[in-house]
Amino acid sequence: MLNLPRPTLEALESLDLPTPPGAVLAFLQAVARDDISMDELAELVRREPALAARVLTVANSAAYKTRGELRSLKQCLQVLGVRTLHSIAASIAVREAFAGLTGARAGDFDGFWRHTLMVAELAQAIATATEQPNPEEAYLAGLLHDVGELLLLGGLPARYGPLLGEAGGTETALVPLERAALQTDHAAVGAWLVDRWQLPSFMADALLFHHHSPEDVALADPLTRALWVAHACDALAADAAPDAAAFESAGHLVGLPAMLLARLVGQAQADVATLAGALGVKTVAGPTPLPLWRPAPPATPDVAREQLRETLSAMATLQPLQHELAAADSEPQLLNAARESARILFGVRDVVFLLRSGADAVLSALSLPGQPPQLQRLQVNLQNAASGACGRAAHTGRTCSTFESGPAGPLSVSDLQLARALGSEGLLCVPMAAGGVVLGVMACPVGRLQAERLEQRLALLGSFAGLLAGHLQQWRAQRERDRELEAATADRLRERERQVVHEVSNPLGIIKNYLTLVRRKLPEGVQLGEELQVLHEEIDRVGRIVRQLGEPPPDSAAAADTLDLNTAVEGLYALYAEPLFGRAGIELALELQRPLAATRADRDGLRQIVLNLWKNAAEALPPGARVTTSTADHIHRDGRIYTQLCIADNGPGLPGDVMVSLFRPLGRTRRAGHSGLGLSIVHTLVTRLGGEIACQSQAGRGTRFFILLPQQPADAGTATPAQRLVSPPAAP
Repeated sequence: MLNLPRPTLEALESLDLPTPPGAVLAFLQAVARDDISMDELAELVRREPALAARVLTVANSAAYKTRGELRSLKQCLQVLGVRTLHSIAASIAVREAFAGLTGARAGDFDGFWRHTLMVAELAQAIATATEQPNPEEAYLAGLLHDVGELLLLGGLPARYGPLLGEAGGTETALVPLERAALQTDHAAVGAWLVDRWQLPSFMADALLFHHHSPEDVALADPLTRALWVAHACDALAADAAPDAAAFESAGHLVGLPAMLLARLVGQAQADVATLAGALGVKTVAGPTPLPLWRPAPPATPDVAREQLRETLSAMATLQPLQHELAAADSEPQLLNAARESARILFGVRDVVFLLRSGADAVLSALSLPGQPPQLQRLQVNLQNAASGACGRAAHTGRTCSTFESGPAGPLSVSDLQLARALGSEGLLCVPMAAGGVVLGVMACPVGRLQAERLEQRLALLGSFAGLLAGHLQQWRAQRERDRELEAATADRLRERERQVVHEVSNPLGIIKNYLTLVRRKLPEGVQLGEELQVLHEEIDRVGRIVRQLGEPPPDSAAAADTLDLNTAVEGLYALYAEPLFGRAGIELALELQRPLAATRADRDGLRQIVLNLWKNAAEALPPGARVTTSTADHIHRDGRIYTQLCIADNGPGLPGDVMVSLFRPLGRTRRAGHSGLGLSIVHTLVTRLGGEIACQSQAGRGTRFFILLPQQPADAGTATPAQRLVSPPAAP
């Protein structure tokens, strides 16, 4: 801990210092650890009443509450999860950090904030470019590097104000004046403050040494060097003709080429100019920076400076929400995170988000966990002049309340319905605007006193709603881009499929023609007519499969025909028994029930089912194995009658991990040379035919696949065989 002169220390300690509570900081550090236990987190929360109260409140809200009240801190922590806990702790820490400092508000700080933001942006950019592990720490160091000036002005306004005026707005002149008058300087005071927070980093050192010589910091830690270079480069960039050698020297301290460092400075200047415009911070043309501080006329209320402080406070307060919203992957998740953050920051329960829908003329509530179900049916017609506070907020882009006086004040029907559904006295309606477009309204159920209290925080409420609207707009834009990309990809695939169909159809036609020629040239007495006919049919089937590429899956049940399952199996046996099984030394046996009731099935789909199962068996079994294909009819299952096809083998059986995901497509772990789609295709085809498939497999005793296909109903008056009570095992 730095030792400051006693008079300065007493003046500083008498302030309501912007010191984050120690327990909150310890908690923020703890939630980032992978090895932290819930017991340790609960002990940290117990040290800070405000944090403990927030945890209990949020954990018992409708979005998280599961059964009964959660009174144990450990229970609450487990329900909320680390991300939400980090958001709660960070929100309280930032709010405390920006409290107080009334003595430092009566001045013109445009130059101070511009310089602070510039150093913060540039320090983060340097940390990122040099691959430091935590660039956000560099940004925070930059944001705080001159906080000692605020502390000295707040604690010693009579002595420190004249020093700022005498320095002429430049830190180079200010530091020796501080040391002569106070025996310390603002860098040491800032480091003292950070030391009080006991952060496990070099942030205090970075603040302490940012006015030292480059030789002093050359061997310092990366954070200290990054902050020093950022501070120096802001001063260099203010010169009309920046010293190239100085840029080179500064870049050498952090291992960056001067050209890259200059580019980072330019980008930081552009970012700060944009931010300064949004914050109302004045800038001037040319390289000369504004003074860090100018005394304001004592009789003139500095409304602009107060608004600036509130805006910067709002930015810092909403920083944890940025991470919550950025991690959301759906509109409900995005809005639910915002709803819980509104509860934490403003104490408002059950916020409702009404979003524009249709032709932008209606506000509708998106369903979220814990909301009254009737809200899903509530709509606010924006074309109706009596659309109430919600409608006025959407039309005007300003926050409206149902407690407003005058003709616009009384509750409209839609306001009354919403307030009644939420059990509140009235509503505070905040527009959610981004890019000049109002996307919806954040309706806060409040009483009159709570509405008056929140009216004092309208700037923060507006920033909150604007931040949410921006993320919502970005998420919708990304979703639209994804849809367009999917559509473009689908169009390319369909075009490719049409090319494949065209290219495959030609060789299939040639093969059919050659088969016709072969049949004509066969010597008399050679019995190959049936085999050639099967080949013709298989070629036709391949052609139909190819032509269906890019088309919606066919309704196999609607296209089903009445067929003889035995005949279909025998035709495939004649064509594939030898090439699939005979050459591999595997026996393929048929045990077909005769007669067999007719089956309702699509012929092509049935052939694909049998061939996939046969092919899998032929590839998996060793020589000498046996595959038996059998049929049976009148299989009763769940009140329906089926024809059964069973394909069984006496092989080694399927491993347990394969059985768990048997009918799902295989990923990258599939065997080389295999698509991993065969059984998933079989399952899909059987399901489309209105059938069922199941599998039995035992280690060392083989595998059986049972396929049930709808049996063709018998004609009236036709005798039917006795009902079979045997049924295959339940599908996995």
